[in-house]
Amino acid sequence: MIVTKPLAITSTDRELKAPTTATPGPTTFTSTTTTEGVGWIGLAQLAPGTDWETFREHLRDTVSDDQTRIVRGSANLAGCATLLGGAVIHPGMPGEFTVELSPGPHVFFDYPAAAGPGAPRYQLLEVTGESDGATPPAAATIRAVCDDHGAPRFTVLGTPTAGQPMAFHNAMPDPQFAEAVLFPLAAEVGEPELAAYFGAFRDGSSEWPPAPPFDLAKGCGFLPLSAGRTATNLLPAKAGRYVVVNWMKDATDGVRLAKRGQYRILTLA
Repeated sequence: MIVTKPLAITSTDRELKAPTTATPGPTTFTSTTTTEGVGWIGLAQLAPGTDWETFREHLRDTVSDDQTRIVRGSANLAGCATLLGGAVIHPGMPGEFTVELSPGPHVFFDYPAAAGPGAPRYQLLEVTGESDGATPPAAATIRAVCDDHGAPRFTVLGTPTAGQPMAFHNAMPDPQFAEAVLFPLAAEVGEPELAAYFGAFRDGSSEWPPAPPFDLAKGCGFLPLSAGRTATNLLPAKAGRYVVVNWMKDATDGVRLAKRGQYRILTLA
């Protein structure tokens, strides 16, 4: 395997530019945005016969606040696409992600817009040719798992280090999707404050609890992965204390997984 030049994804308030072709194998993408709130570009492989409109409909169901829609959408989305992740970034804070591509149709999509109303931007990607590329070694791996009692949790292997690639693996059972978003955490904020905040989410409601114990606008990390998938990201995060959160909802009943404990305090060396 050889290391190939990263493929560029750029986003502004008016357009999305992304490659239209790539080869199979580990592939690295650099992702930049000039506008806050857009440019979180996700990547998915589409099952044969799945078009953009069908994919987006099931994605919107999966990330909705209606618990019945979430359960239905999670199953339907898992049947028509494989979510390969992407980078949560901000202007002046680019990200990089490496994923394993397989031959076939894929789609880049502006994740926040695709999950909401309106006409989101997207770009089709065709993966074809000879396998190429290599995955950069990760200093640490975050894993989304179920513990011995079936509760959703994060585990961390290795030493998370600022400026070094970090891997994220979704070890949850299919069709559960998982993401890992890191937020800077002040020294005085601990487990009691986090548990109180996440526990205040109301099932089936679009309202978020007031006074979060961390800045929701400062997140960076991994966009959702399908069960069994891994992505390796170079995060735009400095050394310090963080909380990593999975905002996705339970595919079996629509309850937010962070409310059930899928968050973890970690330190980037």
